[in-house]
Amino acid sequence: MDLERTTFAGFDDCLIFRVDDLKLIVTTEVGPRILFFGKEDGPNMLLVRKEHAGQKGGVYRSYGGHRLWAGPENKRKTYTPDSFPVEIKEVTRKTRKFIRLSSPVDEFHIQKSIEIGIGNGFFEIGHQITNHGAYEATLAPWAITVMEPGGECLIPHNPTHPQADDNLLPIQNIVLWGYVEMTDPRYTWGRKVVRLRSTDDPNPTKFGAFISAGLAAYSNLGYTFVKRFYTYHDEPLPDRGCNFESYTKAGMLEVESLAPLQTLKPGKATDMHTERWTLVEGMAPTGDQEAYDWLMNL
Repeated sequence: MDLERTTFAGFDDCLIFRVDDLKLIVTTEVGPRILFFGKEDGPNMLLVRKEHAGQKGGVYRSYGGHRLWAGPENKRKTYTPDSFPVEIKEVTRKTRKFIRLSSPVDEFHIQKSIEIGIGNGFFEIGHQITNHGAYEATLAPWAITVMEPGGECLIPHNPTHPQADDNLLPIQNIVLWGYVEMTDPRYTWGRKVVRLRSTDDPNPTKFGAFISAGLAAYSNLGYTFVKRFYTYHDEPLPDRGCNFESYTKAGMLEVESLAPLQTLKPGKATDMHTERWTLVEGMAPTGDQEAYDWLMNL
């Protein structure tokens, strides 16, 4: 795969991926981190932190962009530095070519890899974690996309049905963290769609759910970022059964998908956790039913 190289966000050796009029930029000097996603001549939908531009080595830094973590979240194991150069390799999967970017093995013997491929009008982003330790490790690939602030995340509820004798079990979970207030005005708990807005409120809030549609969107800057992900029915998902989570506080909002928990023997890797990214011109509708129909038609 022939790729153009460029300088971006203070990093010299970055790779540019293109499909139609979409562009994606990934740094090779730290990460793996995707630092740009948007139209060729449009704004960056991802937040890139200026205070960490070009910085390499040492402690963990919140560069922004898109990253891979190992869940569930643990202050010591999750926040390992990803500020070192990545290994770059071209791989072929089912006749399709991907660029694989892999971090060095961290102090907990974990290596994180992101694969980037080009589809028909979309980018395919694969996420995989390898256990290089001497003992088993239980974890879940956790794909986190940090969006430019000021927009709104939209998540469709699972389809509802009238109560009936064959329809007695719950269809959806809503998972809350200890610092969440249900009355937080950044949320709209619609009948069809949950909305979470990015504002200048400095207090964090986060929620998770199992989204059977495998889709979430973020509208901002005249465009809507669309993330599609696997749903993993009947598999042990982390955080009380979440395949999707969103976190926000002043200056950022994260759109996150999660894979099931997997116990890795030494030398083994997780199954590939795949997302597909597209970008739609225009903002999502403001009405609840209209927004749901719009999301489903994507």
